[in-house]
Amino acid sequence: MYRNVNMDAHLAALLFLGAAFLLLMLMLAALVLYFCRRSWVRYSLSAAVVLVIAYGGLLLGFSGFSHDCTLATGKEKYFCELDCHLAYSVQNVERVKKIGDTVANGEFYVVTIRGRFDETTTARWRSRDVPITPNPLRFALIDGQGDVVGVSILGQKAWEATHGASPSLLQPLRPGESIQATMVFDAAPAMHDPRLLASFGVFPTQLLIGDENSLLHKKTYFALERGQMLTLHDAT
Repeated sequence: MYRNVNMDAHLAALLFLGAAFLLLMLMLAALVLYFCRRSWVRYSLSAAVVLVIAYGGLLLGFSGFSHDCTLATGKEKYFCELDCHLAYSVQNVERVKKIGDTVANGEFYVVTIRGRFDETTTARWRSRDVPITPNPLRFALIDGQGDVVGVSILGQKAWEATHGASPSLLQPLRPGESIQATMVFDAAPAMHDPRLLASFGVFPTQLLIGDENSLLHKKTYFALERGQMLTLHDAT
């Protein structure tokens, strides 16, 4: 199991909101002082600069102490939804050259991904009868040279034409429920030992201290190992 947090997500969110609010107040104060006591403006601006430097130092400091990690098949990576956590894992990987009549440019990676609402992470104030709609994640293959490959539209259509439509990982889940989806990637011949990265890249995660998407923060990947499909139940 890997929890995708290097510090408490609530604390990171509060630090960001508090810093943003204080910066706004300092800029408003500078604007007022410009018309009232212009000689004092420098104090407000200096405080704003110190605030930005301090926050940026914490952001980069947490990133500097982070490290890359690769999870084996079945191991979970957690994403915070503030009042609960969702866990994602790779359950199965198949590598094929052809799906139906569709031939890969390199090699198709057919990856089965599980999303699970971990009921043990539910906040006290959240009702256990209320489902959550997961935030959308981005999935991509990345190799050691930094080459990135997203989901193959042609490969996905070919797989679904053969096996039926894959469930969506955006399906609402109640505590304890899970869902599985299959994604198809076309890894170019030049890619060697790609890993899967699942990321939640919407603003302001780039500015949250300790978040995986913050500046220079290391990543947690999924290893793409061939494996047997695990028996799981979709959400009801």
